[in-house]
Amino acid sequence: MHLITELYDIESIQILLSDNFTNNKQKWEEINIDSEKAIIKEGYYCMENTSENSWNYYKNKAALKKKQNFVIDSLITLEKKDDVYGHFGLLWGFDEERKYLNRFTLSADGKRALIMHFEKDHNRIFHRFQNKKLPKFDMKKPIRFSIIKLGEYFYFFINKQKVYLAHETMFCANGFFVGYYIEPNLSIKSNFFEVKKINARALEVQTGLQHLMNGKIHNNSSELDSENFMQ
Repeated sequence: MHLITELYDIESIQILLSDNFTNNKQKWEEINIDSEKAIIKEGYYCMENTSENSWNYYKNKAALKKKQNFVIDSLITLEKKDDVYGHFGLLWGFDEERKYLNRFTLSADGKRALIMHFEKDHNRIFHRFQNKKLPKFDMKKPIRFSIIKLGEYFYFFINKQKVYLAHETMFCANGFFVGYYIEPNLSIKSNFFEVKKINARALEVQTGLQHLMNGKIHNNSSELDSENFMQ
């Protein structure tokens, strides 16, 4: 159960990084070796992991600051899945050393979403949540991954369906790199990646408990409206 104790006045939203991959102006990594391939072509960033047991990542830097509110939004299409249990999705909050990272991924069969704060190569896991109670996704169509950081909480969406929320202390914020995550025997492509900064002001409101203590009960409820951020 999550009690929303703060409401926010969204003052402005600023795009920090946006790419539709018509070119490589943002300087995403391109590589072609036996264990992995990544190339921008025909309006897509195409990534393939042909290794046996190593996950791959492809990063870019967003001009975010600590404690800042933001949205990470991306469309990812699963092209090939030799391993239905393999995961693909997003990474965020890491630096050049890539020692600690956060990931938000979906299994290739579309049945499991995983949110995790982990040490490089998964030597240690500091926070892990797996959601198996997901709506049915059409894995032949692009999957929309969205992460909203607002106030002290992270909200995670797949195709605009909220799959998890967690307090900010569950995740690392060592750096401002964001990017893609792909496990072995998978091939993905993306034609959209965006990071937005949210300028928001917390409103002074009373919680339901405070209303109860004051002898007042209001039936109004507040729910995060992802449409405000994911246009």
